[in-house]
Amino acid sequence: MRGKWNLIPAGLALLLCLMMIAAAAFAEDYTVVEEKDPAENALPIDFSPGMPLNQENFISEMEYEDPTIKVVIRQYSVERRYDYWIADIEIADASQLRTVSADGFDSDGLGPPTIMAEYMNAVLAINGDYFSYKGHDFVIRQGITYLDHLNATRDILVIDEDGDFHGFISPDRGEIGDTVDGKRIINAFSFGPLLINEGKIRRNGYSEGMAKDEKSQRMAICQIDHLKYRVVCCGPYNGEADRAKGMSVVDFQELIAGMPDVKIAYNLDGGDSTFLIMNGKKLNFPDNVNARDGIRNEGLADIIYFASAYSEEP
Repeated sequence: MRGKWNLIPAGLALLLCLMMIAAAAFAEDYTVVEEKDPAENALPIDFSPGMPLNQENFISEMEYEDPTIKVVIRQYSVERRYDYWIADIEIADASQLRTVSADGFDSDGLGPPTIMAEYMNAVLAINGDYFSYKGHDFVIRQGITYLDHLNATRDILVIDEDGDFHGFISPDRGEIGDTVDGKRIINAFSFGPLLINEGKIRRNGYSEGMAKDEKSQRMAICQIDHLKYRVVCCGPYNGEADRAKGMSVVDFQELIAGMPDVKIAYNLDGGDSTFLIMNGKKLNFPDNVNARDGIRNEGLADIIYFASAYSEEP
């Protein structure tokens, strides 16, 4: 069904009811206890939500921890220039790094990202790669290949079944299959560019339309180590109304390059599509969103999120 995130109130109530029932059944099937092997913390590779969240595990609006996931966010300001946020995430199993779309990855549907994050029980969620609007996408999400329209114009980020990142510099059609280094590809993104690849700055690689020299909101997802990730986001200083303020792609890249523990960093969609969401709340530039209608009453096509795999059920 198209537009499922923009239902009338009666339909929304029905959807919430159905999701609560589904979540209860999901919890029964995927009960996790702290002393089990980390492999048993796995969530299914599909579009079901993460485990329901216990609000007591939110230490603050910037920190969460349970036996399967830890998230810590720090905010910094460069006076009169920009703010930026660094979120460090550690998970017990690769399946906790997940994606979901507003209306299916074979659709152009949009939805409010904060509502998507809430439905999916996301601890932390960010905007995706604007997959719906490009004829040259390489789209693999939750293990399903939707498009293979590579044309050597954009860098590609691949996440394998172990949760490890792999960067491909401007690959052409046929250069990426459904595995990498013998591991199944679970998610692949086609925005870019790669900012850091194999611990080194990726020079150039900017595609048209990225506004690389403009000061704008930016979002990057990074890998630090196995099952350890970082999200870096920038935006206007102190929430000023001028939405164009932020960082150029080069400045954003240099910021991340100054973090020596980053092995790979990938630039995602930015501008008004930049969303850093913790516990259903947009942290960056919060005045630039209507939580029920999405940005500009439209929303986003997809989000990337980190979920808990922990159940407190006996």
